[in-house]
Amino acid sequence: MTGGTMNERGNHRPRRSRRTLIRVLLAAGAAAVLLYTEGQWESRSGGLMLVADLLNRPELLLGGALAALIAAAWLSDRRTAVRAATRAVTVTAGVVFLLGVLAAHKVSAAETRSREEAPAGAQRSLVVVHRSYDSGPQTGEHWQVLLESGQGWSARRWLLADVGGGPDDARLVAAEWTGRTQITVVTDSYRRVFNLDQDSGEPVEGR
Repeated sequence: MTGGTMNERGNHRPRRSRRTLIRVLLAAGAAAVLLYTEGQWESRSGGLMLVADLLNRPELLLGGALAALIAAAWLSDRRTAVRAATRAVTVTAGVVFLLGVLAAHKVSAAETRSREEAPAGAQRSLVVVHRSYDSGPQTGEHWQVLLESGQGWSARRWLLADVGGGPDDARLVAAEWTGRTQITVVTDSYRRVFNLDQDSGEPVEGR
């Protein structure tokens, strides 16, 4: 009788450990998705620069979330039919994600960056990112004109212009400081002037 009780206890321990591991994996996957969501939000114009750079990483965070979900499904002790279906769905999602990552790497562009500090000596920088695509769904050249303001965790990044990479095939002509708190962006189709707020550093387009 005692031996039977001890065997039952021994059998329950691995089950409890497996269930605990499944909960940890599911929690880790959910946390990874939430962190990526925060990185996506801060990647908007005016978002926190360091948070965006650290967390807007779909390969690392979404890939980790999928790996945790697949592992949890594999360890699940549910009925055979449900377990098999869950495994099939998660593995398929993992394969689709992997193919998407490989496709993104295949069409990656040659990239150069230029940086010009504000003439006022403030902690503000005008950054121009130039990408050149040779193959894939996007071809030609693409420019992003960015303003980075502040330092540390409070630093923010604004998108001033997104040029090229589309059917119009526009080109950036110039992006420069034209005053102590003024930036002018010129393309082959428009000219835009931005004045920076003295306190926040936020760019406001002139009318």
